[in-house]
Amino acid sequence: MLSGNDVTFYIPPYQRNYEWDTNQCKVFFDDVIRTAEENLDGQVSEHFFGTITYVQSESVFGQPNKLILIDGQQRITTTMLFLVALRDVIVDENIKNFIDQTYLKNNKVIGDSEYKIKLKQVETDWDAYCKIILSMDMTNEDKMAAVYRNYKFFRDELRKVSDQKEYSLDRLVELGLAKFSVVTIQLETEHKWENPQEIFESMNSLGKPLSLADLVRNYLLLGLSAEKQDFLYHNYWIALEKKLPGQLSNFIRDFMQCENAQPYSRAVEANYKPLYANFKNLFKFSDSEALLKKMTEYAPLYAGIVLGTTLGNDKISRYLSDLRSIGAVTIYSFVLGLLKSWKDQKFNDTEIIALLDVLKTFLLRRRLAELGNAENKAFPLWNEHIKVLEISSDKKNCFYEIIASQEFSMRMPSDAEIKKLIVTKDFYTFRQLKFIFALIEEKLTKSLPDLSDKNLQIEHIMPQTLNEDWVSMLGENYVQDHENYLHTLGNLTLIRHNQELGNECFARKKDVYTNNSALQISQREITNKEVWNKDAIEQRTNWLIDYLLNDLLPVPKELFNSMNNSNRKIKKRTQTFVDLGIVGEIINFIDDKSIVARVVNDREVEFEGKNWKLSPLTKELRTRKGKCNSKGAYRGPAFWEYKGKKIVDMYPEG
Repeated sequence: MLSGNDVTFYIPPYQRNYEWDTNQCKVFFDDVIRTAEENLDGQVSEHFFGTITYVQSESVFGQPNKLILIDGQQRITTTMLFLVALRDVIVDENIKNFIDQTYLKNNKVIGDSEYKIKLKQVETDWDAYCKIILSMDMTNEDKMAAVYRNYKFFRDELRKVSDQKEYSLDRLVELGLAKFSVVTIQLETEHKWENPQEIFESMNSLGKPLSLADLVRNYLLLGLSAEKQDFLYHNYWIALEKKLPGQLSNFIRDFMQCENAQPYSRAVEANYKPLYANFKNLFKFSDSEALLKKMTEYAPLYAGIVLGTTLGNDKISRYLSDLRSIGAVTIYSFVLGLLKSWKDQKFNDTEIIALLDVLKTFLLRRRLAELGNAENKAFPLWNEHIKVLEISSDKKNCFYEIIASQEFSMRMPSDAEIKKLIVTKDFYTFRQLKFIFALIEEKLTKSLPDLSDKNLQIEHIMPQTLNEDWVSMLGENYVQDHENYLHTLGNLTLIRHNQELGNECFARKKDVYTNNSALQISQREITNKEVWNKDAIEQRTNWLIDYLLNDLLPVPKELFNSMNNSNRKIKKRTQTFVDLGIVGEIINFIDDKSIVARVVNDREVEFEGKNWKLSPLTKELRTRKGKCNSKGAYRGPAFWEYKGKKIVDMYPEG
């Protein structure tokens, strides 16, 4: 296929970039070596290399036949990289020229047309690939490309073969690569049963699975004329890739949630195909160009949310940074909708900042109250409220009212609820602790500590290991007090110091907090104490709680502090997997963690191709293991866990 002088393989814009890694190239290289050496030993050996599917475009006089690849891009690109590496390692000029003129270039093409090279890459790989084929100097950026990395791998491996083997390297083509067999399928686009898009989607690639972004790009571009594909790819898709490096699949999922105000599965490999089906169903009547244009309008906003790129307003960027620090990925699609309304001038700068401030308060209060299970299903639905916010005269208060109307699992925790949890909560393992302390410091001093500063650390005031000084200070109940109060909020602080203070005495720690830390959070309600014991820790805990709730995270008292959990309680028996936010997730059987099931709807999981409720499935598994109890009755959620937490423990109390 490569040796004809009148053919150029063309990778169309809807195809993904070249993505084979070194491991896949090593398999390819070993197959070439094995096939060649078996034939050298007198065996008749071939290697099946898979299927190449293409459409031949309309011929243009004076140009080679243009074969548009539908499947086989990764394998043909890898083959070309192997051949050019072989050309560059072989010493014999005649053989070098033969490889170059037979397999890599079209001699009949005059000038430097892209058709001079027998494989036209996608735009993002083309510059580096072209320089490799034409033996041009590579920039550092070129050397980051996968095409160069794999070319270099083949070149290095071929040099080893040249040093170690007795046969000449050209035999690897003659008796190796030339013995690779492929099945070629040429599609006739005038036949509706040979639709390239449908065939592309149904084929199984030997390489990496297509991402959601790959599938969507193919859907939007495949089936259009070559000219239209090029236009949309260069004017829209490349812009999306550049604006959202590494985030395009996540963006597409959140864009869908924002547009449809419905939750969809996370954009991970296991969910790409169902998400793609959702995308096609959602936008089946949309024009590709109009849809791509809309996506490029949303993309800079999403980049501001996820990557921290500037949106032209420092205060907005700061709130988005805070949301990232909180780890609020579940809310990105709703924030995207808010920012789009702001960009469309439905909110002014003051209003969008007020709404983001409410979100920040809401999320931090929920994190303090250890709430969050329902968010991934609930927050996308909030996009329905944006129109109401747009027409409200008091958008901040309107947003608070929307939050106050939420179901129990999405409640704004009241002051009383948070106080009850904070007093005894283990804060040392609390993910947002450093961030919350930094916010308190900023509130106290108008200066936010740099969270990336390696000298900024969480410090136990009463140390994790007690020495005699601390035992004496704590008193006769030192063992119990140390156990009960070590990781509580009042015994933790934020310091900026270049060494651990460990179990230094309290006087030494106060000196560091005062003179070296330069942080108010490490001095307030600490350095004014003569001793540090149970009473001092409780006093500082109460001060921090009051400061958090009244100064840092205040909410309208008339809306929220009157809320009592008992007024909005939902009994355990009415809870569903939707409420817990785990539909689409994998859970495992506690008795045997190798046994897993996928949650498929509000009350069922899929196991061995069948839908089950947890209790009958638990009975079935216990019976298989010969452990079924005499009654044969089980409370299923007590025997399964999600991310290490029993499902029964995920339900609210009451």
